[in-house]
Amino acid sequence: MLPVDVTPDHVLGLVEVLHGLGGSVDSMYVGDVLRENIHVLPKAIDVAEALGLVKSEGGNLTLTELGKRVASSDPKSLKYLLRNALKRIEPLSEIVDLVSKKKRISVEDFEKLLENYYPARVEAAMKNILIWGAFLNAFKMDEDDEEIHLI
Repeated sequence: MLPVDVTPDHVLGLVEVLHGLGGSVDSMYVGDVLRENIHVLPKAIDVAEALGLVKSEGGNLTLTELGKRVASSDPKSLKYLLRNALKRIEPLSEIVDLVSKKKRISVEDFEKLLENYYPARVEAAMKNILIWGAFLNAFKMDEDDEEIHLI
């Protein structure tokens, strides 16, 4: 499940650092290089692993083939690769499936869906999920803040 405080920037920053360090590094050093919050970094690693971008073995983080492709991709290809990978992580997968079928859902339905995943943090989850949706060109909220639309 996608943590409410992990954004695409966290995951892509991790991938870029690993790529810049040769594709594999002791996870203990990643935090030093990224200067990321100690509470967010493990979650970003988990998300990157769930997306199939990194593999964690014996304390080392290694870019997967997909991670290497993401690290060396142009912005359009990057979004395509990540959009396909998001099928591995909830609630992004469920939302994309739902919006793809219906073409739009109400904000109320979006909120109800997120309540199932984040009962205590729905507002923060809504904000972060919309960031992911817009970044991946998958879905976005309309100008009236009433519906979530397929992009």
